[in-house]
Amino acid sequence: MELKDFQQQKVVDVLDRYLDELRAQEAKAEKIRAANEGQPDPDLKVPMPDFPRMAWEEMQKANLLPPSRWHIPYNGRKEGIGNEVPSICLKIPTGGGKTLLAAHSVSHIMGRYLRRNHGFVLWIVPNEAIYTQTKKQLTNREHPFRQTLDRAAAGRVKILEKDDPLHILDVESHLCVMLLMLQSANRQTKETLKFFRDRGNVHGFFPAADDIQAHFELLGRVRNLDCYGNRDNLGAIAKESLGNVMRVLRPVVVMDEGHKAYTASAMETLFGFNPCFVLELSATPKENANWLVDIRGSDLQLAEMIKLPINVIVKAGEDWKLCLRESVDQLNLLQKHATELQANSSRYIRPILLVQVERTGKEQREKNLIHSEDVREHLLNLGFEQSAVAVKTSQMNELNDPENIDLLSPGCAVRAIITKQALQEGWDCPFAYILCSLAASHSKNAMTQLVGRILRQPDTKYTSDALLNESYIFCHHVKTKEIIEAIKKGLEKDGMADMAGQVRESKPGETAKQKRKIPRREKFKNLDIYLPLVNWVEQANARPLDYEQDILYRLDWSELKPEALAGKLAQEVDAEKSRTIRLSLAEGSDFLSTAEIKAIAEVLAFDPVYATRSITDIIPNPWRAREVIERLLTALQKRGFDETKLGTASIYILEELRKWVQEQRDLLAEKQFMDDVAAERIQFRLRADRDLWKMPMEMETGREEIAMQVPRNSGGPLERSLFSPVYYDDFNGDEREFACYLDEKNALRWWHRNVAKSGYGIQGWKKNRVYPDFIFARERTEKTDRIFVWEMKGLQLEGNLDTEYKRTLLRLLSEHYRAEDGVKAGTLQLVGQAGEEVECDLVLMDEWKTEVNKKWQES
Repeated sequence: MELKDFQQQKVVDVLDRYLDELRAQEAKAEKIRAANEGQPDPDLKVPMPDFPRMAWEEMQKANLLPPSRWHIPYNGRKEGIGNEVPSICLKIPTGGGKTLLAAHSVSHIMGRYLRRNHGFVLWIVPNEAIYTQTKKQLTNREHPFRQTLDRAAAGRVKILEKDDPLHILDVESHLCVMLLMLQSANRQTKETLKFFRDRGNVHGFFPAADDIQAHFELLGRVRNLDCYGNRDNLGAIAKESLGNVMRVLRPVVVMDEGHKAYTASAMETLFGFNPCFVLELSATPKENANWLVDIRGSDLQLAEMIKLPINVIVKAGEDWKLCLRESVDQLNLLQKHATELQANSSRYIRPILLVQVERTGKEQREKNLIHSEDVREHLLNLGFEQSAVAVKTSQMNELNDPENIDLLSPGCAVRAIITKQALQEGWDCPFAYILCSLAASHSKNAMTQLVGRILRQPDTKYTSDALLNESYIFCHHVKTKEIIEAIKKGLEKDGMADMAGQVRESKPGETAKQKRKIPRREKFKNLDIYLPLVNWVEQANARPLDYEQDILYRLDWSELKPEALAGKLAQEVDAEKSRTIRLSLAEGSDFLSTAEIKAIAEVLAFDPVYATRSITDIIPNPWRAREVIERLLTALQKRGFDETKLGTASIYILEELRKWVQEQRDLLAEKQFMDDVAAERIQFRLRADRDLWKMPMEMETGREEIAMQVPRNSGGPLERSLFSPVYYDDFNGDEREFACYLDEKNALRWWHRNVAKSGYGIQGWKKNRVYPDFIFARERTEKTDRIFVWEMKGLQLEGNLDTEYKRTLLRLLSEHYRAEDGVKAGTLQLVGQAGEEVECDLVLMDEWKTEVNKKWQES
């Protein structure tokens, strides 16, 4: 599963920078520690630095932390024996791929920071539903989450539960991931004290019971171990409990929904495990958490991961059946569109209706309360098959029936799920489109929790049908203001407070199936506006450039030179820590013997199959991917990498390989694109015989329509926008300032704020199109206009990969299609058949006023 752009750039890349800085600061701290140990005079010893804080402050200086958190100081944490512990939080909204990012984060923490592919991860979840879901995902070797961990550990992954037996050999030869519910880690609960009791199925972590001296030394090193006797006296024995095992291993701790672990007892217990790293993931983290990233709902929307806007229909009156019936009508409408979508594109979606009721228990079927069985009966009366309706309650879970296990399967018949609040967390079905709340007036809190269950977009990719990209809520017998506030509260709890403005009310009887449409301004209705597309031209036939067909699948993968990568890879990858897998004791011991060490080394050998699978999302041809792996291995073996060294360094090799292959893919694509432009196989021209983009007569926006319109700087409404009215909420602050400035320029004919995804886009050598932010036209002395297509970037984005890519793309096209000498580098000028000129440019936000005035001075 390839990461979305925001997941890679805003999470994984930032985490990598932090891990690199953390490792650098820890190395400095270790030098001080070593110097102190060799210094007999205590007065000359240097205080140990807080290396996690130092790394955090370096990130802050580099402006790599979320702007919303710049004023929040770092909150240091110490583990059970007093050492500073790196503790960070990833703020990721519901639906943003927390578990996927957790798996990637574990992979990077192990490889980039700890520099090993074995060890122990304690993965803590807040409740049974999320526990069950996470266990299912991580134990399935075909699931992307498990495959991510497999790549990190060269396939040697063990998923454990707290009662499973555990041996030190497992930890020294595998990446062991133990799933644990939060209450099982909270020492204050009676049931979970088992975690800290002596047990007979953990082996190899403690000295033999009669080795008194070894126990004494162990208790001296790890001061917070539970023990029998006084730890300061010879004769004390460490308990062989799982809790003590954690303290000895110093695991990486992953806290899913980490904000729920902030009770004093839970935090004391978690950090009492002496973790070497604590990673928290939450949609709504605590203020005192160390937020490394702050992902917003807008990031998810741009990545096409969530269904927004949310359409809310409030039904007055006492008859709940009318509200349910209208929900079913909307479901049937969505199903019709889904069927058409499948016929046209083979993409399968089966919209599902969630119904929230007031009662579910067998003894609670009262006359005046809406019961799950009442709803089931009415759905059957409306024409539903028995198999199409499932009830999910604390007592009954028909979603666990064999035929309903996979709700995404075409073989599953479920179209409606009835619940009270049992789907609050840990339930993930992107086919859920409609929430019909028949209990909102009695339980707004439960309804608030259910909002997030209908937001995930199938396949995290929008369809060509707007109805299938939005979500719908029908509410019975509740005040509109109350329900809107409850839904917005639900978005806030899911970490998407910034998207609350996309909740909109649909009037009674309205199907809420269309976005707001804004027409052309009256004086521009007869104006035809054409813009060039990037076309693939072959034998005088032209069509819009297709990234996969015309770029990706035409790349010459034989040009990849993995030997160059092999020459850059480090010979020794933290050999000191890698040696920990080579423990041995005398024959007859419970620990490894010499022969067993060799066997484990063979098992840990670099696996070409796993390596190939790890890059097939980048190189779509598996044969070429395998060839790259074979050539890399051959080159590494020539450099002296034997099987043991390859196995030890496998996580490092795979991480560097993926990074290198992605860079090389983009370089190959860029070179091929340039060659095709030079050969005129790729063209970008205003010609009648080429596919062109025509400005529509109306545009759609998905934002909340509010009365306030954008005013001119001099007062009064805007007059030259191509579409009218212009709503305040459709622009950010910089965009409003730019639009207002343009609107008052003499000789401006019209301007338009281009809409990403649905507006005018330029295809380059990367998958995603470039959607320029503004298109505007300046009148000239001749009858033709000069049209400007501008991509706007904030100054803080100057120099980043996306900005440089767009700038390079424009420069390439500029060099080939320049209409006159002396144009600014980074611009594209094209002359159409009627003399109309089109110019594309990338402009920084703090330079746009200068650039506008410059263009107005040109003839």
